[in-house]
Amino acid sequence: MRIAARAKTRTPRARVSGSLSCPAPIGGWNARDALASMDISDAIALENWMPQTSYVEIRGGYSDHATGMTGNGKTLMIWNGMTGTRRMFCATASGIYNVTTAGAVGASVLARTNGKHQWTMFGDGTNNWLIAPNGVDAPAYHDGTTWTAVTGATTPALTGLTTTSIIGVNVFKGRLFFIEKDSLSFWYLAAGAAGGALSEFDLSGECKRGGYLLAMVTWTRDAGDGADDVAVFITNEGEAIVYQGTNPANASTWAKIGAFFIGRPLGRRCFTQYGGDVVVLTENGTFLLSTAMQSAIIDYKFALSNKIERAFTDTARSYGTTFGWEAIVYPAQNALIVNIPKAEDGEHEQYVMNTITKAWCKFLEWDAEDFGLLNGELYFTTGTKVVKAWTGQIDGANNIEAYGKTAFSYFGKPGIQKHFKLYRPVLAVNGPLSYLTDIDVDFRDDPIVGSASYTIVTGAQWDVSNWDGAYWGAGLEIIRQWTSPAEWSGYCASGKVKIATNALQVQWFSSDMVWEEGSII
Repeated sequence: MRIAARAKTRTPRARVSGSLSCPAPIGGWNARDALASMDISDAIALENWMPQTSYVEIRGGYSDHATGMTGNGKTLMIWNGMTGTRRMFCATASGIYNVTTAGAVGASVLARTNGKHQWTMFGDGTNNWLIAPNGVDAPAYHDGTTWTAVTGATTPALTGLTTTSIIGVNVFKGRLFFIEKDSLSFWYLAAGAAGGALSEFDLSGECKRGGYLLAMVTWTRDAGDGADDVAVFITNEGEAIVYQGTNPANASTWAKIGAFFIGRPLGRRCFTQYGGDVVVLTENGTFLLSTAMQSAIIDYKFALSNKIERAFTDTARSYGTTFGWEAIVYPAQNALIVNIPKAEDGEHEQYVMNTITKAWCKFLEWDAEDFGLLNGELYFTTGTKVVKAWTGQIDGANNIEAYGKTAFSYFGKPGIQKHFKLYRPVLAVNGPLSYLTDIDVDFRDDPIVGSASYTIVTGAQWDVSNWDGAYWGAGLEIIRQWTSPAEWSGYCASGKVKIATNALQVQWFSSDMVWEEGSII
């Protein structure tokens, strides 16, 4: 006799809830890795948020410093005197202006027809000279009192070369070196001299790729000023010709070390000192000279900009010939700033790296032609004025708009569909704040539709004060405001926050997510 099988009953699986607190995107902007493989502390976008060691914060703003120049500022230059006096000057296409003091500038101190200068400081034992050629006008010399357009008949004088063809300048081993425009020659003076007869050194026989000399840098291989220093001559084709010694006129004290291909540099301001090394901007990325010259093959993974490689190289291809590329280190904020000129005298942006963590972000709305440091403070020239940067929390009269989007995460369960219920960024703020917040699921990139607001209340009152708020240092208050996402169903999610500061200091510490698990694939 066959016994009928008993029908099996299926017990519905109980829904499982999950939650996770993720760090703020302190790993910085990642424009290299696939969306599915980024670290949870990375950001898909990080605009006007500066990554720190344990949080990200909205960058500082800027305020007008010097106004009323004739023509747009192209170059900021700093003169340092022997007694500690410092002055800042700005060059336009009409002249050089003293912009040391805040307010309206006076008349130009020296007439110019081109504002795009390269410059250096040099001491000859009598004067500290600010020396600034531009390849069009005679080089500008400043001794702390007087500005002089130096020719073969001035004091000091430069002879042996038409001075209007000098476009670059550098100091190496107590000697001034000059770059001749549209050539592969550099010229040099006697050691310790600010003027005199120039001698030529032709590098055309050393450059396999041709082109012309773009820049000269002093590379300190032992992180100090000493016998290990070398002179590096960089061409527009990306060759770096390296010499060691003291006197190019004497073969026994001047020797070629080698020639390296580092990638085509981005403009004549393609380098800056970085500790004991030199940062060089090339179309292939931002490199330390010490790593760029380790081999004849460019290895992108050694670039400082490796994590934003695709964004950097795309930008370099699009805007590499536009004037305004520059790198500067701002020690007060542990920042390496790379200026990206999208249009001369127009839109600019900056790729900024935290020099401690090596995390990157992007700055918008700083239309800077050139940066400079005076007494440890950061300035840039924009239009006909010079502004003080990274100060306050407002750009002139405009709010700073910051946008951040975290990396996508499967929250440890890539095969489980999730119904995302709540999302909140954990912020610290010093005033009433309105902001937008939302999530994206499954690698989408949709507009933010959720909003939240917070009002600081003085003194705690039952059923009145904001729940889950606490005070942080420097007068900041921690806020945690839950919002319901617009798109809530998917396998992975990314949090995003958009804020217009309204002159507020804002820090982002972490993000919280709550979800309910659905079915397995």
